[in-house]
Amino acid sequence: MNQGRFEPAQKLFEQALAADPHYALARLNLGLALLSQQKLEAARAALEEAAAKLPSDPHASYNLGLVYKDLNETDKAIAAFRHVSEIAPDEPDSFYFIGVLLTQEQKFDEAISAFQHAIALNPFHASAEFGIARAFQRKGDTNSAREHLARFQKITQDHLGSPMGAGYGDQGRFSLAEFARSAGPAAPPVIPVHFAAHSIAELTPPSAGHPTAAGPSTGACFFDFDGDGKPDLFLVSALDGGTSRLLRNLGNGKFEDDTDAAGLKLAGAGLGCAAGDFDNDGKTDLAVCLADGVRLLHNEGNGKFADVTQAAGIRREKGCVSLTFVDYDHDGDLDLYVVNAPGGNANNVLWRNNANGTFTDVSAETALGIPATGAGVVTSDFNNDRAIDFVIAGGENGAAIYLNPREGKFAALPGIDFKKENLPPAVGVAVFDFDKDGWMDVAFTHAGAPGVSLWRNVDGKKLMRVPLPDFGWTRGWGIAAFDYDNDGWLDLVAAGETNSGGELRLLRNLGPAGWADVTKDVKLDAVKLHQPRAVAVADLDGDGAADLVVTQTEGMPAVLRNEGGNQRNWLRIDLKALNDNKSAIGTKVELYAGPLYQKWEVQGASGYLGQNAMPILAGLGSEKEAQAVRLLWPTGVPQDEIKLAARATQKIEELDRRGSSCPILFAWNGREYEFIADMIGPGVVGHWVDPGERDVADPTEYLKVSERIARPRGGLLSFRFMEPMEETVYLDQVRLLAIDHPAAIEVNPNERFVSNPPFPEFRVIASRNTRPPAGASDDRGKDVLPLLAKRDRKYVTEFESLPFAGFAKLHWIELDLGAWRADRPLRLLLDGYTDYFTATSMYAADQAGIKVIPPYVEAQDANGKWRRVVDDMGFPAGLERTMVADLSGKIPPGVRRIRIVTNLKIYWDAVRIDQTPDTKDIRVTEVPLVGAALDFLGYPREIRGTPASDTWYSFSNRSPTGPYARAAGNYTRYGDVKDLLRAPDDRFAVFGSGEGVKLDFDPSRLPALPAGWTRDYFFFADGFEKDLDFYAAHAFTVEPLPYHTGLAYPYREGQEYPVDAIHLRYELEYNTRQRSGKLPASLRYDYRNAGAPKN
Repeated sequence: MNQGRFEPAQKLFEQALAADPHYALARLNLGLALLSQQKLEAARAALEEAAAKLPSDPHASYNLGLVYKDLNETDKAIAAFRHVSEIAPDEPDSFYFIGVLLTQEQKFDEAISAFQHAIALNPFHASAEFGIARAFQRKGDTNSAREHLARFQKITQDHLGSPMGAGYGDQGRFSLAEFARSAGPAAPPVIPVHFAAHSIAELTPPSAGHPTAAGPSTGACFFDFDGDGKPDLFLVSALDGGTSRLLRNLGNGKFEDDTDAAGLKLAGAGLGCAAGDFDNDGKTDLAVCLADGVRLLHNEGNGKFADVTQAAGIRREKGCVSLTFVDYDHDGDLDLYVVNAPGGNANNVLWRNNANGTFTDVSAETALGIPATGAGVVTSDFNNDRAIDFVIAGGENGAAIYLNPREGKFAALPGIDFKKENLPPAVGVAVFDFDKDGWMDVAFTHAGAPGVSLWRNVDGKKLMRVPLPDFGWTRGWGIAAFDYDNDGWLDLVAAGETNSGGELRLLRNLGPAGWADVTKDVKLDAVKLHQPRAVAVADLDGDGAADLVVTQTEGMPAVLRNEGGNQRNWLRIDLKALNDNKSAIGTKVELYAGPLYQKWEVQGASGYLGQNAMPILAGLGSEKEAQAVRLLWPTGVPQDEIKLAARATQKIEELDRRGSSCPILFAWNGREYEFIADMIGPGVVGHWVDPGERDVADPTEYLKVSERIARPRGGLLSFRFMEPMEETVYLDQVRLLAIDHPAAIEVNPNERFVSNPPFPEFRVIASRNTRPPAGASDDRGKDVLPLLAKRDRKYVTEFESLPFAGFAKLHWIELDLGAWRADRPLRLLLDGYTDYFTATSMYAADQAGIKVIPPYVEAQDANGKWRRVVDDMGFPAGLERTMVADLSGKIPPGVRRIRIVTNLKIYWDAVRIDQTPDTKDIRVTEVPLVGAALDFLGYPREIRGTPASDTWYSFSNRSPTGPYARAAGNYTRYGDVKDLLRAPDDRFAVFGSGEGVKLDFDPSRLPALPAGWTRDYFFFADGFEKDLDFYAAHAFTVEPLPYHTGLAYPYREGQEYPVDAIHLRYELEYNTRQRSGKLPASLRYDYRNAGAPKN
């Protein structure tokens, strides 16, 4: 059920009932499985029987209430929810649904009372705030309605709470399947596992007659430096006269010392290390804390490393203790956080990756340059808002969690103070979801008794301490979470000291039963350590059982081989990022295997002074496959992989999908809906432009639909306007203009994407006898006239791309206009498309000192000098289309050579010179809108040309599911939206991923065409769209709504969306379809006919 596989769940519940027809809990969950498939009558029967047998179980009556609600049996639904409120009086959701149903019955006072009760129980109940606003509005109390609507918007846009959705588990906690009280998720029985101890010298045969020089060590980092798929080991020396060592994994449980061969000359003592591909070249690099400061070592790819610390601009300050690679700003490259030792004025340092081989100290701007903490650090999305946070051991309060604001200063999570808990400062730190609730929990080691503590993450808002066995430790050091017995429950290992010396302790996760100390059972009690430090985890021999390495400052590193953990099934998940940092650090991974659910985050360094191997080793217990592995990559791309076989390495490559899109338009051509282009790209709101600056949207656009394509369907001209990816669309008006003209004339709208106002005004550009340029070349001198002579999807492509989406190095096309007349207009008709930049890529490029340079025009004067004549020519507003650039009066008479210069990835297809005088032989007639219905339309198949960013879509081949998310908030309800789309009044049809409007226009009253004339159409859309982008303002919520203004979004206080009676009524009556922002059950395309949405 929790995997969204309702039909198989139904069959399993039916099997349970066949075995025991009186098993009421199976009957209840069967009803929920049927409800989730909208098999309402069958669900009613199952849940009525379950409710009769389980009168004290709120799940039964709650879901029965949901069934009655969907069947419009309001009185029965109210009675069911009232029963829930009696047996579970502290649950707000039942009162919310009572309020909804009473509002439908127009019993507004009773409804308001129910909503107030829900809000009293949960002050951040977003749906209850919206519900009470509707009740007040319908009662006629506009002021109260406005007040509660504002609270709803505050709660959603500030992520204080989420509205309820309509799917399984999205309608309150009682809408989830119920586990049997005695058979909830629990760890299986113990199996015999033990760890065999070896010194590193035993496993590293002498090379060239010399034994390894690895000796007493501090830091230990696993990473695959040579790309052979095996975890290699880097050890930081603990001795002033020692040398840090790089040990290559030979794959047979043995290592080879490659330190000298790799060119690593790291003499002297050090502490922590971290590994990550900071320059995204596909090879994992290394950072080390040595006594004389940080060293950044670039993996050259030939088995050698180069010290690039100075070239990268990183200060080599003394006092470095630990460090980690992290993409804190989600821009696709790894930054570096350095923890220094306390003393003097020492601070921790955050180095931001500039994506050009250099780093910038942003400690002050981010407020992460806190007084030096001198202990471990790990990064994690603690509050599940998709932004990477920092969990830092040590410091004034013993430890701290710093929450990521996306831009600006990190803020410490309040309430963490180890002094109040009588705990010494933390030393090491690990994050892991030990209780399978989807929130990353935290474990620390401490600089004193009890040595170890564990904390449950409570909804990303606070930590709650979890009891652990007492080890009698005087202090703790390294710590790591791993599944030692592959039972699907993450366990905990830590290194510490007692009065008798150093030791390891292994705690087995028993699920709800707590934690058991199994150190003796696995023979780790026999391992005697001398001043232990780091603990790092890797499957050294690839046998599916997780092994350990423990460093010692007074002894060689100990290798502890796991013998027996692989009796249970396992799965190794090896990620390969494409559009994110190549190490995939920050990726969220969720696994579903039978009843097992597990969650991980791919981390850089963790514990204390170490780093675990990157591939995730997932224990599957007795399951033979993972039914689904769900990924959320750092830049926000969700992805599902299904049916992954156990006992194998599964390499998962990041989905190669476009990062963003605009709504797309299809027109009925007599056989099918044919793709025209995307629209309202310039209407994007909240797009990052510069620090502290957002774009000003241009919400209107005309798009030509040729007479060849637009054909009547049932006497009407029919269109589909939809969102194929995951933007939130706010569509305000649509129009269709019939453009009648002589057949010898070509017509185009005066459209292009310009960066700032004034935006292009509507005009019909009439062209006759256009011609290609006399010559054309690119900035390398290559003749590109054959590519630009006609529109054929053969583009000018030989510009050099930059590592930021939509950006290239500065380049141009040079045109010879040929002879032209100065007494006539001079226009360019340019065909092509733009591979759009994103808010994130603009942010990342800005860090490297790169700004958007929209196309500008230069003309070559009589002296051969190039002079700029147009600052912003504009560019195609999305996928392949014709744009118009009016150069009239801009080019000096007699000048033939111009060039169009930009650093954007614009693919020019054709260029034509147009000198047609203005003509009156054009007739424009509006075709009335007669039908507009909002609906779910599915995901049309994406077709890619050459280059791959040249994209178009097939509407006839659609999938009901796709790899996309939706923003949380209130969308426009499905159905008739014609009244919303008639005029630009800021009453939008709001829709998201896979949704769109079905539009019909009546051409029956269009005038007859004169002889020799033809008719094209201009489709007009007025609206906004908001990207689900990390650096878009309010990207993950529908609210606040945009509106027509010359201001940048989000608007300042006092400039928000109108709150007059008309717009209040619109929001409360139309935008009633709530979505929680939860990812859908499936993120995969499925283009089979079964289940495909209708037209």
